[in-house]
Amino acid sequence: MGRFFEEIKKRKVRKWIAVYLSIAVTIVGITNIMVNRYNLPTKIFDTTLVLLSIGILSILLIAWFHGEPGKQKVKVKEIVLHSIVILAAGFFIISITSSKSFNVLPENTKTVAVLPFTNMNKDEQDDFFSDGITEDLLTQLSKISDLKVISRTSVMKYKNTKKSIKEIGTELGAGSILEGSIRRIGNKVRIVGQLIDANNDEHIWANTYDRDLNDIFAIQSEIAQKIAGELAAKLTPIEKKFINTKPTENIDAYTLYLKGKHFYYNYNKEDNEKAISLFKKALKIDSNYSLALAGLADAYNQRVTKYWFANTWFDSAIVLSKKALEINPDLPEAYKSLASAYDGIGKKELAAVNYKEAIRLNPNYTQAIMNYGQIELFSGKYDEAFYWIRKANVLAPDNILGIISRSYIYKYLRCDELAIQWATKAVELDPNNLFSNFNLGDTYLSAGKYELANKYFKKVIKINPKWVLGWFLGSRIETALGNYKLAKEYTDKYMKIANTKPEYFYGYYLLKLNKKKEGLKILKQQQKEYEKYIQNDPDATQLDYISLAEIYSILNEKEKAFSVWSKSIEQGNNDISRTKYYPFMNSLKPDFRYNLLINKMQSRIDSMKNIIKEKYPTYRICE
Repeated sequence: MGRFFEEIKKRKVRKWIAVYLSIAVTIVGITNIMVNRYNLPTKIFDTTLVLLSIGILSILLIAWFHGEPGKQKVKVKEIVLHSIVILAAGFFIISITSSKSFNVLPENTKTVAVLPFTNMNKDEQDDFFSDGITEDLLTQLSKISDLKVISRTSVMKYKNTKKSIKEIGTELGAGSILEGSIRRIGNKVRIVGQLIDANNDEHIWANTYDRDLNDIFAIQSEIAQKIAGELAAKLTPIEKKFINTKPTENIDAYTLYLKGKHFYYNYNKEDNEKAISLFKKALKIDSNYSLALAGLADAYNQRVTKYWFANTWFDSAIVLSKKALEINPDLPEAYKSLASAYDGIGKKELAAVNYKEAIRLNPNYTQAIMNYGQIELFSGKYDEAFYWIRKANVLAPDNILGIISRSYIYKYLRCDELAIQWATKAVELDPNNLFSNFNLGDTYLSAGKYELANKYFKKVIKINPKWVLGWFLGSRIETALGNYKLAKEYTDKYMKIANTKPEYFYGYYLLKLNKKKEGLKILKQQQKEYEKYIQNDPDATQLDYISLAEIYSILNEKEKAFSVWSKSIEQGNNDISRTKYYPFMNSLKPDFRYNLLINKMQSRIDSMKNIIKEKYPTYRICE
């Protein structure tokens, strides 16, 4: 044995292997980058890896027969051994490249889009069932933290699409696409599912399930776990438990719940009421159906946020959400509906806690992620908001609210060009969307580009001349320009539409237009209202504080203005643009404390930008 090791040393075998491995690792890295960057067939990578692995044997043979100093002849034994190595390489290349299980998965493979399953029944009214199963499969996969699952809102537009799998994958940033069909006949159901690699349009997995309708939950669980296995995704014991949990034992209650969700997602008042009725019917059959309770709570939340019902419906949503959590403490939908209700009544901290719990239980819960990110955004925690909003952007790449939220973050971080880029992206997605155009105009205003801001104000008014926020944007642009007469005219328009009383900035316009008595009356009244509100409500926000500071500044009560402005900064106010471009704080500008507070906000912004750069070096952020 000792002589053998002496021969290895003499023939410099270790040196040959070290050099070879160094070269091989470099080649593997370059090949991997090229395959992923240009969507080349993964077989190129597989073949390269096999050749380099088998090549170690060839290097050993070369080193052994030719590693000594001097020239060695090629022997018959060497030729035979090299031939065996070449044959082995050919065998393994054929075996590996023809077997999907050996393929090295591209980086985006674990980003999954669940396309709407095709309804194979002739009755179009059964669409609710196929759409519901699609959403349930998406939800089951969403619970697996090692996967990124594209949101429902982003995939539903591909229902009955003629686009190719590769096109859809590119648009959504998804490497894997789950599609299929559903046929329901009586108490029987057939589900056909197939998982496709969107990078090369190759099938990863396919199966057909012919079962009783009562087995529908088992099928969903089976498919989710099978996909996790095919994509080499880690599935923790707790995630497996969540996936295997049956929401109800009653298939009739489940069917009513699916119908309710179908109408809920139509996002109009009439269908929301239908959803409420259907959720209630499901609960009559199964009073412990926690998902139906959470669905009803969310529909009540939607009554207020979208259809102008009284805020008391938030209280009902809270009661229902808590009842759902008593039945199932691990239900992310209930935490989300509870968080939405708390958010609606201004209890932001409680909302944040419950959104985080919903995300913990369902790491791909796009709506919860988006809403939590917005809470952080409007609390002035832009570094935290950046992480969550960006995550929502990945899961819902065409969600306009998410894109607008991204532009808000850049705006508040004073990355004006990036803010404009993202605000423009939202307009490009839907050129006639009121809020997208409003936001782009507002972003230009914040950047001091008044002419472009005015362009989008006019576009908003053209789309809908009775939209309150449109006239509000116009009044703010004219305020920044010092055109108080026009600012007052625009404010008159939106006050008439909204049937609201004058606010403090209207009093400021009157002062500037030599209507001192009327202006001071409004300002004094607003001062009392803000003081009373802040004193009595512990949930008063930084916006309430900065508004009161602006009132004090207009009234030349400088000490109070600085004090309340400081409190707004303590509560997260970092909106430098508002302070600089609007005239309400002008009386404070000569005082040295003005620049101190501006610098304090700027320092906090710089700190958050540095945190983003350190934590997330791949994220785009301005210097």
